[in-house]
Amino acid sequence: MEGMRMDRLKELYEAKRAAEEVIARIDNAISSLDSASSWGLFDIFGGGMISSFIKRGKIQDANADIEEIYSSLTVLNKELEDVDMHLPAGISDTISDGAFDIWFDNIFTDIRVQGEIKDTLYELKNFRRDIISLIERLNAEIRQYQ
Repeated sequence: MEGMRMDRLKELYEAKRAAEEVIARIDNAISSLDSASSWGLFDIFGGGMISSFIKRGKIQDANADIEEIYSSLTVLNKELEDVDMHLPAGISDTISDGAFDIWFDNIFTDIRVQGEIKDTLYELKNFRRDIISLIERLNAEIRQYQ
């Protein structure tokens, strides 16, 4: 019985560590998107080709961060039987989007991209809250086993 309790406690700690890693990855993505959003606002209000280029780089960073969230979530899913959550899809960063935004630098594309950044930030912040709730549930169960 004591061995089963210790095994369960070990599993809970492993799940908690995996969830904390997901939080760290989400925080990285939020930081990248906040930066992209700032450059996006500058771009909307006349920043030009250079600000579009920098904004696109920040979006690429955010999409890479989101991919790392997926990797971390895979580990978390292995630790938990069922995590009923989803991640936002990466922000559109196709070659044509980037070229249209940078070379033709128009307000309509800038506003659309800014909206995508805002939506993804909102989804990531909600997802972060979900993972924090999961960590709180894990902590509650850990306390029961200690």
